[in-house]
This record gives sequence, C-alpha cells and structure tokens, in this order.
Amino acid sequence: MSPTVLVQATDKSGKVIPAVIHAGKTGYVYVNDRKDCSLIRFSEPMVSQKDRWTLPTPTKPLDPNPAKMFPGANGGVEWSPMATYPGQNLAYAINLEQEMTYTVGDEPHPDGKLWLGGAFTNIPGGIQTGNITAVNYNTDKIAWQVKTPQPMIGGILATATAGGLVFACEGNGSFKAYNSANGKQLWQFQAGAGGNAPPLSYTLDGKQYIVVGSGGNTQIDFRRGDSIIAFTTE
Repeated sequence: MSPTVLVQATDKSGKVIPAVIHAGKTGYVYVNDRKDCSLIRFSEPMVSQKDRWTLPTPTKPLDPNPAKMFPGANGGVEWSPMATYPGQNLAYAINLEQEMTYTVGDEPHPDGKLWLGGAFTNIPGGIQTGNITAVNYNTDKIAWQVKTPQPMIGGILATATAGGLVFACEGNGSFKAYNSANGKQLWQFQAGAGGNAPPLSYTLDGKQYIVVGSGGNTQIDFRRGDSIIAFTTE
C-alpha cells in the first residue's frame, strides 16, 4: 500500500478535521478520520475494476482458460507515494493497469525462496498502461486524469512553484510537469531510463531545484539507468 498522508479534510458533516488519506492496489483513495481511523469516504476508482474479485484457476493441471485479473497484482497505486496540494484539496496518485492471468497450485514451500503458491502472469498483448490521477479528497471525485502508455510506478511530486505544478516520470524516461489544477502538460524532458522513484524538490541558496532519479525498474522491466538529474530556473 502507498504511504499514508496527513491532511485537513471535511468529514461527513462538512466539518474540517485532521484526516489521513491512503491509496492501494484497489485503485481508490481512502479518507479516514485521524482520531479513530474511521472511514469518511473513498474516491471514484482510478483504474478498471472489471476482474477485481476473480478467483484463481489451478496451475496443475493448467486450465486452458485461466482466470484473468485486472487491474492486476501490481496496481492500482501499488506502493508509489502520493502527493497533495492542500490549497486545492487534491491528492495525486500514479496507477498501474496490467491484465494478468491468476493461477494457484499446491506446492511445497521452497526454503529461503519466494513462494506465492501460484502465479500472476502478464497476458501477451494484454493491457499494460497507467495513469496520473488527481482526486479531490473532500468530494471523492476525480478532478483530472492523464493516461500513460506504460504502467506508472515510483511516485509523484506536487509543488506550489509558479502557481502549482505536478511532476512525474514514466517508465520510458519521459519526465513531465503538469498543471496541478487541470492536468495540462506544461513541460517534458527525456531522462534516458525509467523514472521509478518519486521526484524531489529542495532549495539551495534561495533557488529551488527539482530532482529525478532515472534508474529503471526490474519488477516491470523498464529501461535501466544510473542518473540523478536536477533542474532549476535560470
């Protein structure tokens, strides 16, 4: 599950209270009361829910038509940290949508090795996409969404610089800046490898910098690299 984020949000009566928001593989952003963790609301789904409750089919003998799961074992949000822009009551998340088969088998535990008791396998030619989504955590509505050609994994950055920007890097190396209010793309840079860690911002000698790590990802096989790239205004 993505790390939790502390915000001030409205409760069911409309009163502003200390809240905690989080997102996970279900593809929703959840808003909870920070006092007792009771659920206040959850967002519209950021990814398809069409095969979320699928039960697995046997690995042995392999079913000729194995069960399909979507958005897949990795997402919705997977572990990627969200970002927030309190002035707009928006939370920003990146999502994966991967069409997979879902099988289970009765096998002995292999000591010291990964054991799932089955398999999640990408379907050749199946859906392998992602998105960047802004959710209003006071209304549960999606404010905007940008589709990406590959699953998104890593994280996202929101900053008040120049009136509000959101930064995210795709698996193909495209590092992009968006208008935080409406999702309009404003800028992009080719980082050379998958940007699969959250972008960062820091200030040095009064000047703000935006940094992205371009290292790729083994889990979903994005192009590898070893660069850390910093940007600033002249």
